[in-house]
Amino acid sequence: MAITVDQKSSGLSTKTSKKKPQSVFKRQLGTPRFFGKSIKTGEVIFFTSQLSLMLEIGTPLKNALEAIRNQTKNTDFKEVIGTLLHDIEEGRQLSDALRCHPRVFNSTFISLVKAGEAGGFLADTLIRSVEMQEKRQALLVQIRSALTYPILLCALGFIVVVFVLVGVLPKFTAFFEGKEDILPLTTRFLMAMSASLQQYWWAYLIGCIGIFLGLKFFKDSEQGQTLIDWSFIKIPLLSGLSNKINTCSMLRTLGHLMESQVPILQALDVTRDTIDNRYFRDFIQQIQDHVREGGKFAQLFSKYPFILDSVKQMVATGEEVGNLSDVMLRLAKFYDTEVDRELKTIASMIEPLALIVMGAVVGVIVASVILPLFKLSQALH
Repeated sequence: MAITVDQKSSGLSTKTSKKKPQSVFKRQLGTPRFFGKSIKTGEVIFFTSQLSLMLEIGTPLKNALEAIRNQTKNTDFKEVIGTLLHDIEEGRQLSDALRCHPRVFNSTFISLVKAGEAGGFLADTLIRSVEMQEKRQALLVQIRSALTYPILLCALGFIVVVFVLVGVLPKFTAFFEGKEDILPLTTRFLMAMSASLQQYWWAYLIGCIGIFLGLKFFKDSEQGQTLIDWSFIKIPLLSGLSNKINTCSMLRTLGHLMESQVPILQALDVTRDTIDNRYFRDFIQQIQDHVREGGKFAQLFSKYPFILDSVKQMVATGEEVGNLSDVMLRLAKFYDTEVDRELKTIASMIEPLALIVMGAVVGVIVASVILPLFKLSQALH
C-alpha cells in the first residue's frame, strides 16, 4: 500500500501571534557564548523527560511548566521556560511557543510536539523526542570517547618532541660540532630543526596559527564543506561508518515523525534539516520532490548508492504493507548496534596505532642522540 500524501496538511504551520515575549528581544537565550552554550543538550533532554512524565500522570501543561521552571537551576533555561509559560497563558500552542527559541529546541522536536498536540498524544511524542535526543547524544559521546585518547596522545607526543628539540638536543650540539660528516642523517636533521626552532620560534608560531585559521576558514567555506561531506561518503576508510550514522539518523527521525502522524512531506522536510552531510540532504530533497509528484518513497530511496541493499528492500516492503514507520525504527535500532560495534572496533585499533607511531618517533629521536655519542666515544678510544 503506497503512502498517501495530503498536500494541504504537508505543513504543520498555524497562525501564530507575531508578538514575542519582551524577554526574548532582550537577548537570545541558548546562543553560544565564549565558554560554550548557555543551555546544554542534557538540560533540554531532562526538561523533556520531566514534561512528558507530568503530562502522562495528568498534570495540566501550565502547572507542569511552572513546576519545572521552579526546579531549574540554570537561569537562562529558567527564563526560556518562563517565556513558554507566558505564551501558554496567552493562549498559544506549546509548539508555537517553542518556535521562539530555535537555538534551544530544534525543528524535529517542535514538529513532534505539533503532531502530539494535533493528535492528543503529546506525552507520547515527548517520550519519542527524549529517545531521539538520547540516541544522538550517546552517539556524540561515543565518537568523542573514541577520538579523545589518540588526540591527547598525539598532543602529548608533540609537546615532548618540541621539548627535546628545544631543551635537550642543544646541550649535545657542542659534542657534535665539527663532526657532522660522521653523524647520521636523522641527527643532522634534528640539529637543524633544533637550531631553527630556537632562532625562528616566532615564525613557527605564526605559521601554526595561520594554518589553523586557514583550515578553519576552509572548513567553514562552501568548497571546504563540500569536500568534507564528499570525503565522508566516498573515501573507503570514512564512508562505511559515516553512511551508517547518517542513514541511522535519517531513518530514526523519519520513523518517529511518521509514527506521530506527521505528513510524509513535512517529515522529510524536518529530517533534511537534521542531517549534516549535504549529499544526504540533497538525497532527502530528491525523495521529497518525488513524493510530492505522486511517486512512492521507496522508488527513489532504492536508487541511492550509499545505502545497503537489505535496507532498501526492507523499506520497500514496509511501504507496500503500510508499516513504513515501524520498519524505519527497527532499521535505526539495528544501525545503532552496528555503529556502536564499529566505533569500538575503530577505538581499539586507533589506540595501539597511536602508541606505535609515538613510540617510533621517540625512538628515532633517542637513537639520533645516543648513537652518535657511542660513535664519538669509540672514535676517541
